Amino acid sequence: MNTKVLTTHQVAKICHVTMNTVVNWINDGSLKAYKTKGGHRRIRKDDLDRFLKAYHMTVTNKTRILIVDDDKAIRLGLCDLFESRGYDVDSVHNAFMAGVFLESKCPDIVILDLRMPELDGFEVCQYIKESPTLKKTKIIVLTGYPSKDNFQKAKAAGAHCCIAKPVDSQVLFKTVEDLL
Repeated sequence: MNTKVLTTHQVAKICHVTMNTVVNWINDGSLKAYKTKGGHRRIRKDDLDRFLKAYHMTVTNKTRILIVDDDKAIRLGLCDLFESRGYDVDSVHNAFMAGVFLESKCPDIVILDLRMPELDGFEVCQYIKESPTLKKTKIIVLTGYPSKDNFQKAKAAGAHCCIAKPVDSQVLFKTVEDLL
């Protein structure tokens, strides 16, 4: 029997979810765990493997990218572009849906439009910047409004870099690789 033991943080990283999600799995009995004398949760590797199999979850070491843009053509194009390079890609059409996704999964990279209905990209940047569970998430802003003011405001809100639309795919790939 494999006796390797994992922390909730390690399981969250393996499953590409937040630690709160792992704790919820444990609390609802889906994922078997035990507590140390210090009150920390631990998960045996075998129990994690059983959980993943029971819930038909596949775990990948691929970089996870979230694309947030209200333009469907841009979302689909970027998804195709990154999936063809082996990235694990998800996309959403607005900032609210980005918040929902960010709560359940921890993408490595967020490619974010600034101008969207309701909440804008600046608010998403700020949310990611302030979230302790998303501190390693990198933000690339893609905008059709590439003003110096927008770039400064995006960086102040938490963006790691800002690129004007339309973007050359090679520039975008290089930016992603540099941030990783």
